[in-house]
Amino acid sequence: MFDVVMPKMGESIIEGTVLEWKKSVGDSVTKDETLLEISTDKVDSEIPSPASGTILEIIAQVNDTIPVGDVIARIGD
Repeated sequence: MFDVVMPKMGESIIEGTVLEWKKSVGDSVTKDETLLEISTDKVDSEIPSPASGTILEIIAQVNDTIPVGDVIARIGD
């Protein structure tokens, strides 16, 4: 299983807000495919999947603000 974490988008960025999930639980995803879109105080960004597999769990919901490094989803086989 692979944990997807809120990425660090810049030196001063300490959190990000989930704008939209491009995939749902049970969907297959390939490495580097867009997984979700986040917003920080500086920029909106599409976040690629860090691994290939199936989305097992989505922890962070739309409009949730999550600290950098916290787990937002899990991908597995």
